[in-house]
Amino acid sequence: MKFAILLFPAVVLGKACPYGVFKPEASTDIRGVCPMLNALANHGFLPRNGRDIDENQTVTALNDALNLTPDFGRFLFTAARLSNPKPNSTTFNLDHLDRHNLFEHDGSLSRQDAYFGQWSRFNQTIWNWTMQYWTGDVLDVQMIANGRAQRHTRSNLTNPDYKLSETGYEFSVAENAAILSILGDKISQTCPKKFADFLFKKEQLPYSIGWKKSAIPISVDDLLNTYHAIQKATVFPFKVPDDDSGDIFN
Repeated sequence: MKFAILLFPAVVLGKACPYGVFKPEASTDIRGVCPMLNALANHGFLPRNGRDIDENQTVTALNDALNLTPDFGRFLFTAARLSNPKPNSTTFNLDHLDRHNLFEHDGSLSRQDAYFGQWSRFNQTIWNWTMQYWTGDVLDVQMIANGRAQRHTRSNLTNPDYKLSETGYEFSVAENAAILSILGDKISQTCPKKFADFLFKKEQLPYSIGWKKSAIPISVDDLLNTYHAIQKATVFPFKVPDDDSGDIFN
């Protein structure tokens, strides 16, 4: 499976916090399309400037903040590193993930399509459309699938340049799976909607409203379980046929 997650205001002052000290990005900092990686930089798990992030920093941040297994962290770093336009790079910047139609794709839950303008930052209008399909206080597989389907349907109908490669499809499903299996509960495949809303809008870990990282390590297989559940619950977009978009991994 060729994807990354790249799927997710209380400011802690003067005392230690297991989730780091939250500081909004400075004007000189870099952020990108992934709300979770942006949040990890805002909490200091990743470099706050969003630049030159290496494998050790990525694996450590994902383990400390989210309890992702080291193998999972290394897998995600490899994908992120490949977004760096400099060949044979050993680091990445958060905005390298913004490269349209590489891993970033049309039909995002919270970003507008590149055809319409700035695509890497949170867009409240797009998010409102997603939230209309998240109809309960606790998100489950079907709600997540419905929210994703409406975004791709809307993009397909309104964006004349709408495109979804094989890799873009896989990222799209995986990002949605991460909401349930990483931000939420990988066993029940659910997540309180307020946690996702908080993370996406504030790019801050939602511990101040009751979230805690999983007590059980989260592996690639855990994500894949939710990935396949979302696929089964999805009517549109259809699974994309194999193409050459995954050649970047070779």
